[in-house]
Amino acid sequence: MTNRFTRNDRRITTLMVVAGFVQAFAGSLLVVTLAFSRPDLGLSKGDASWILAIIRLGSFTAVAYGIWGDRLGRRKPMLAAFVMILVANLATALTSGVLAFTFFQALTRAASGAVAALAIVYLAEEVSPRIRSFSMGIWGVAGSLAGGLAFLLAPLFELPPDRWRWLFGLSMIGLIAYPLLARNLRESRAFQAPVERPPVLAVLTGQTGRYFWPLAIAGLAVGAFSGPAVSFASDYLINDLNWSVLASSLTIISAGALGATGLLIGGRVADTWGRRPVIVIGMALGAIGGAAFYWQPGPLLIVWIVVGSFGSSIFVPAVAALRSELFPTQNRVVAGALLSAMSVTGAILGLGFGRLTIDSWGLPTTITVLAGLALAAIPLMLMLPETKGVVLHHDSAPTTPGQGAVQVVASSEEQPLNP
Repeated sequence: MTNRFTRNDRRITTLMVVAGFVQAFAGSLLVVTLAFSRPDLGLSKGDASWILAIIRLGSFTAVAYGIWGDRLGRRKPMLAAFVMILVANLATALTSGVLAFTFFQALTRAASGAVAALAIVYLAEEVSPRIRSFSMGIWGVAGSLAGGLAFLLAPLFELPPDRWRWLFGLSMIGLIAYPLLARNLRESRAFQAPVERPPVLAVLTGQTGRYFWPLAIAGLAVGAFSGPAVSFASDYLINDLNWSVLASSLTIISAGALGATGLLIGGRVADTWGRRPVIVIGMALGAIGGAAFYWQPGPLLIVWIVVGSFGSSIFVPAVAALRSELFPTQNRVVAGALLSAMSVTGAILGLGFGRLTIDSWGLPTTITVLAGLALAAIPLMLMLPETKGVVLHHDSAPTTPGQGAVQVVASSEEQPLNP
């Protein structure tokens, strides 16, 4: 089987890259502007940790997009969520006060999670199996570049105190991509309206439950670590180490860009070696590098940004492919949304933990404890079957929960999945 992109592979990957770039830029602004918005809103670091946790509760409404996507199709919820991200960011820019900020950013977070979940499903169902994880790596690179652009623009919006709101308004430029998506994004070929609508929570039981819970618990642990670790990186450099906004942004962008090469490397290796080994290595490097960053006040912290970023980068396409390949077509978006919600739950718990400990223990100790939790979750990923090379098809008839979770066409190079 060829490893080259077909015409359809290029089409769907390009569309998801466009959607992913806009989604990542708009969704990253909450973290990018934290060093400005937190003092302007009169929040301590502990208070900000609590607000960030509340905002992430909005991600749970992404499950509604998932139900919509599994029952009526992938295309319409993708377009609706894409627009909602930008509208909610504009509302953030035009309103004031902690309550309005929290509410509208919760809407942004929900829509952003929905776009990400649907993009992964589109890539899983439309792209050729042998380059599926690699295409997800390309999608991840687009998101990384968008986040880097947000950090690069951040110094321009440092002063006066409320200028950070302008950056949220600027994300509305992404609306110019909507006609491209609306015109060229077709319904997934794998989707067919289910004859019988499976229960939303069917993914929690049976064979799919055997896949869901290890992924969910590991995602919760990783989210508990990455939520605070990522959210406070810029704030730590600017307000703890007294770096300038420009120096902080350039450091995060340059070191993060080196680490982000893992998106392509991890995607390619996951398509050749398999998903599980890449996931395990990524979790280990991400936790170690992310924790070490907060203990190194000198230039060496750049190395740890690269290590942590590389680990999290190789993790992303491998786990995205694995979670799409383990669940049936009729529940694939819901499963992805629920797993994302579990990761968000972890981030909320991690930020809530930070609310109780950061002001007393300090940021480095808090992050290190949470990194240990992420490392402890690695064995859970080894409980899952390897899915490299499987071909996804829509089930031809309704099945009981768990049956047909992975439909495989075997060739001399691709063997059936044996859980």
